[in-house]
Amino acid sequence: MIDINRIAMWSGPRNISTAMMRSFENRKDTIVIDEPFYAYYLNKTGFDHPCKKEVLRSQSRNWNEVVDLITSELPKNKAIWYQKHMVHHILSYDDIGWVKSFKNCFLIRHPKEVIISYAKKNNINSSKYYLTNFYGLILYIETNRN
Repeated sequence: MIDINRIAMWSGPRNISTAMMRSFENRKDTIVIDEPFYAYYLNKTGFDHPCKKEVLRSQSRNWNEVVDLITSELPKNKAIWYQKHMVHHILSYDDIGWVKSFKNCFLIRHPKEVIISYAKKNNINSSKYYLTNFYGLILYIETNRN
C-alpha cells in the first residue's frame, strides 16, 4: 500500500502558486487539483471573476462535496495529492477541520508586492478576504496541531 501525502498549498492572488502546481503535476506519483473551492467561493460571495460561468459549471458549489473530494482516496499508483488552494476561498464560517490531515504549506509574498501586482489587473476591493483569512488559517493550523 502506498502512503498518501496530501499537500495543501495555500496562496493568495498574484503569487507563484500556479508555477508550483505545474511543477508538481509533472511528477508521475502525483495528482493535482487547482482551487477546488473556487466555485463554492464564487457562489457564496457573488463576486464576478474571470471565467465565473465556466467555473460554476465545472466545479461543485457544495462545501461538503468539495471536502469529500479532496479528502478521498487517490487513484492507483499515486502517492501525493497536491492541492492548490486560495486562502480567500475559505470563508470565515467554513469548517476547516479537514486541514489537520494535510501537510499545509504557505506561499507568502510581501503584501505590498501582492497589492501592486493585483491592482494592475483587478479591482483591489474584490480581495477583501485575502489577508484576514490568511492569518486566520495559519492561526487555526498552529493551534490545532496534533
